[in-house]
Amino acid sequence: MYAISGGRALAEALEGVADLVPLPFLSAFVKIAIKVLEACEEATAIEENLLDLQGRVYDLMLAVVDTVPVNKKTSLELQDKVRKLQAILDTILADVQKIKDQKKWLLLIFRNLNKERVDRCVGRLNAALQQFNVVTQLHVEDLLDKIRADYSAFAAQLNRIEDAVNRTTRPHNAPSAYPRQDMPPATRKLYGREALVEEIANLLASEGTSRVCITGAGGMGKTSVALAVVNSPTIRNIFPKEFIFWVPCVEAKSSDLLRRILYAQLRVTAETYDSLDTLILELNATKQRRLILLDNFETPWLSGEDQAKVGHILVRLAELSHIALLVTMTSGFPPGDIGWQHRPLAPLDSDAARDAFRTKYKDAAGGHELNEDARELDRFLTSIGRIPLAITLAAATGGRLRTSVNDLWKAWGKGGTAMLTGPPTHSMDETIRVSMEQGVVKSSPEALKLLAIVSLLPAGTTGINLDWWAATLITPQAAVDTLRAAALIEQSDGPFGASRIFVHPTIQSYMSRNGHISTEVRELVHDACYKFVLDHNSIPDDRKFKADLEALASEQINIQGLLMEIDVHAPRPNAIDALIVFGFYQVWTKPSTKVASYALKVAQAARDDPNVSDLDAAARRVAQAHRCLGKAFFTLDRYAKAYKHFEAASDVFKNLPGGADLPRCGESSMEALRTWRFMKTNCTGEHEVRVREAQTQLCSDEAQRYYLANGLLGLGQFLWWQRSRDQAIETLAAAKAEFDSLKCPASAAECLYYMARAYARLDEPSKALIVAQEALAMAEDSGEIGLICRTSGVAAIYLMVSDLYEEALAVITRSLTSYRSVGAPIGIAQSLELLAYNCAARSDLPGARVAYDGARVQFAKRGSGRLGRLGVTRCTENLQRLDELIAMSPNSFGDAVKPVPWY
Repeated sequence: MYAISGGRALAEALEGVADLVPLPFLSAFVKIAIKVLEACEEATAIEENLLDLQGRVYDLMLAVVDTVPVNKKTSLELQDKVRKLQAILDTILADVQKIKDQKKWLLLIFRNLNKERVDRCVGRLNAALQQFNVVTQLHVEDLLDKIRADYSAFAAQLNRIEDAVNRTTRPHNAPSAYPRQDMPPATRKLYGREALVEEIANLLASEGTSRVCITGAGGMGKTSVALAVVNSPTIRNIFPKEFIFWVPCVEAKSSDLLRRILYAQLRVTAETYDSLDTLILELNATKQRRLILLDNFETPWLSGEDQAKVGHILVRLAELSHIALLVTMTSGFPPGDIGWQHRPLAPLDSDAARDAFRTKYKDAAGGHELNEDARELDRFLTSIGRIPLAITLAAATGGRLRTSVNDLWKAWGKGGTAMLTGPPTHSMDETIRVSMEQGVVKSSPEALKLLAIVSLLPAGTTGINLDWWAATLITPQAAVDTLRAAALIEQSDGPFGASRIFVHPTIQSYMSRNGHISTEVRELVHDACYKFVLDHNSIPDDRKFKADLEALASEQINIQGLLMEIDVHAPRPNAIDALIVFGFYQVWTKPSTKVASYALKVAQAARDDPNVSDLDAAARRVAQAHRCLGKAFFTLDRYAKAYKHFEAASDVFKNLPGGADLPRCGESSMEALRTWRFMKTNCTGEHEVRVREAQTQLCSDEAQRYYLANGLLGLGQFLWWQRSRDQAIETLAAAKAEFDSLKCPASAAECLYYMARAYARLDEPSKALIVAQEALAMAEDSGEIGLICRTSGVAAIYLMVSDLYEEALAVITRSLTSYRSVGAPIGIAQSLELLAYNCAARSDLPGARVAYDGARVQFAKRGSGRLGRLGVTRCTENLQRLDELIAMSPNSFGDAVKPVPWY
């Protein structure tokens, strides 16, 4: 009966109630209230104001009827209060009656006068209600607080009033499938988000910035942050608890469902829920500030087909300046054309992730502390992306079972996100699945294909390189936009071409299981990888070498990961060639034997395959793989192994099924002999014979001038080592002339490097310095880091010989940085020793001690090798000399043992 709204039908229903009331004073009150309602219904000239008055009288009448105990004795005080309230209604009825009795044409002329009259009626009713400690604003909850304050003796009756008021304000006409839900409790403690919570709270506190949207991938902790915000002291000081509304949107898959959930959560009753008008009118009835948290807004925004209608609802809410909006979305973008304060959530930093894991592990383990090395824990947390939900689930599993981080690491390697489970709807797999099933994603086949492609790239890729990896997509940028909208893919800041496109490790793991990546896509990505590597295949003497290094560097993690997946016994076309080319790339940047060793393994398996179609080509690949692995070992100062592989390469090239390739055989032999010089101290006749033989092989085809020049370079290096300085300079100068004509900067710099050392041995330091500086310039032009390091070293030495210590310091510093970037222990040690000597020469005693100690440590890493042993001895001796000094002097500096090689 109470649910009936609207004029005459309401009055007729309530009049029947009045006749049944056994208390005369209460019956009289109800009847006068009914007359006011009828008068308001009939006087419709100023309909909005009268309807407002009618609603207030109706709410008051329900409260009074529910308050007075019909079957018990009523106090005289309460009877008197009801009678006084009835008198007020009598005066209001008189005013409304005057409006009703006016002629229609007078209503039109004196519309403003009538409006004022109704406003005065409302004012008198408000004053009367305040007098009786009842507030009749649209939100009747305030009425209860005031009545409780002044009439504590009527606690039992007040409870009944509260029930009656709640029944009038609760959306009881809303569909039963969407009952009002309570706001979930805030997380006990957030990790690494404290500053963000305070920032968002301050934004919401000001009407000018009270439109905040928190976005991020699933499991990033958006709801936890939002709940922490609404429970923060800043928010509680501005928004009373009853004016903070939580609207769960996870089931709102259409604008209609969203609207109904809004009505339910905001406790607004309407005759129909097909429009938002009633809700907006109620929110706008007073300027009391309210906060609405729209949680999981991605469901209505991304799932349905009526995004425009959902956006219209959002805009109407945003138009109310006194309503603060806080939205959480599993997305990369805020919704609609609204001036959002956008706050995307990133993974936790290392410290916060570590603290969160340890605390949650301890809670799950019943107080047992996690006892793990911080580096191991960081490695595991990085592997799961430092995503809050993943951390929580992993820590809970580990704590309950009391497992170690290493055990969790192994479980992650085997099962991926399948290990990150909790309740059925609270797991990483479920979170990712929901995002993938958003309507905006499912409606875009290219988006799903791009997600599979990028999931195979552990380091992501750049926007410009999508043309390589996703060459079959028609609109890759549109696919990226779709996936970002669903928070399945991330894009770093900056222009699209230069920005990084990637997915989180948890999504990569999810995609790799259960058939989410088809065989077709895997083959497509592998083929794209091989093509990318081979299209950027060059050597330091090529003009495009620097650009190729830069391109390969941008994708090196992806390339290495994909190359190491090559099937040894069934490699795809171009797979072995790509392995070898990338192995050489690592030799020139940061040496590693991993890829080169695998390249040799795959090449040998292909050559030994009885079904091989081109045995000569297969054998060539084996030889090149040997040579690549030899270079890797040489750069890492592992000369014995390097020599072995250079010799093997030379042997294979000499005995190819299709006939010997003498130039490449000679090239490998010369590299083996160069390595041999680092293993031996003395030149022998056998060595010279082999050098001459290798040169002959390199010059076997006069048309191949590059190999001919390499033959001269190899011979010149041997002559320098043999101490035939003048002959060495002459031969190296001839080689450089050839390389210059061929525009080969790296090899020309190599010639100059040995020429400078020869001039120094001939006691011509000024000429040595000029040539060394020219060598350094050409090395830098080539881009080969190892060559830059070596030429920097000799240039620094000859600067110090010329007493140019400040200039030498700048060169040594650059050399040390370059050696560290490639990870060459001997190069680092030699640069530190030069730095120590330079510090001593500049009377920097503390700097010299530190540098010598660092050099000694690096030389010691070479173990029992000759260079390492001698380096440790020199540095130790110089440190002993420095320890005996209080200050450095020219005489004491002269006693220092010079670095080797000095000339």
